[in-house]
Amino acid sequence: MKKLLLILISLSLFTACENEPIDNGLSGFDNPNNNPGGGNSGGNSNSDSADLTLSVYELDIDLSISFFGFPITTITNSDINISNDIIVSSSIELSANNSPFVTENQTITRNSSGQVISDISVNESGQNTNEYFVTYSGNNISQIEYNYYDYEDPSFNENHVYNYTYSGNVITRTEVGSSITIEFTLNSNNKLVKKEAFENGTSILAEEVTYNSEGNIISSTTTGESNNTATYAYDNFENPLKVVYDESYLLNFLADDYSDEIGGLIAQFHSTKNWNSLTVDGTTFNFDLEYNAANRIQSREISYNYGPEFSISINENFNYLN
Repeated sequence: MKKLLLILISLSLFTACENEPIDNGLSGFDNPNNNPGGGNSGGNSNSDSADLTLSVYELDIDLSISFFGFPITTITNSDINISNDIIVSSSIELSANNSPFVTENQTITRNSSGQVISDISVNESGQNTNEYFVTYSGNNISQIEYNYYDYEDPSFNENHVYNYTYSGNVITRTEVGSSITIEFTLNSNNKLVKKEAFENGTSILAEEVTYNSEGNIISSTTTGESNNTATYAYDNFENPLKVVYDESYLLNFLADDYSDEIGGLIAQFHSTKNWNSLTVDGTTFNFDLEYNAANRIQSREISYNYGPEFSISINENFNYLN
């Protein structure tokens, strides 16, 4: 059950707002979840043509948790605007405990080679709230710096500097001022197959994933601080998110917190087919997917209710343009 909660929470953190540090990785690079309110911002999701490209991806999340007995509810409405299979603009609206919605916009900057070199989030007052700066050595990421600014209480400000070294198919991340290192292992197709965290050289958490012949993740096994197994199932139709999120594949993971799960993110955003089911330690959860006449996915709803302690509803809408 813990594995399921971590998977779903990691998906919800893909849309963190400016009032909280986005410390689950460079979600804004491959997934800048931002444009107001989950509305229909163009595209033609009602077309039955199979020759369509994704124009707007809506990701709306309702999350309820009990934190030391205090109920917390958040509503996150995101639109991601896409052109030629590349995210071009985005924004997010978030409300916590029925507060007024706040909006944040992200700007992604690329170098002449098309590599993402910065992702900067700006709040409604024009203040930078989350910043990522990426340095490369050739085609390899050599450093990522992340800054978070809390203008109400600067004591919550954060700065993280991650450095990366490469040895064969293993990428090792060290963080300035931290005793934790992370190893990311890739297979021959440059897909992530293992993430392992070490503290002072001792393994504390590892997640290994396997893929089927179509390139879809089918299982993930976590050992160490968490011990769980999850399996993933899919429909038979093309996942329109893959081509968009594969554009900067590793930036989804390389700045993750050591405890962040990778399986659910790979299933949702990097599978060749549409993720439609999750089984965690023998319990299966089926998702509600809808399609147009050409079998293009139009919507997906992922719901889980664990009573007053935890419930989440993730609603996705896919808008296409000829």
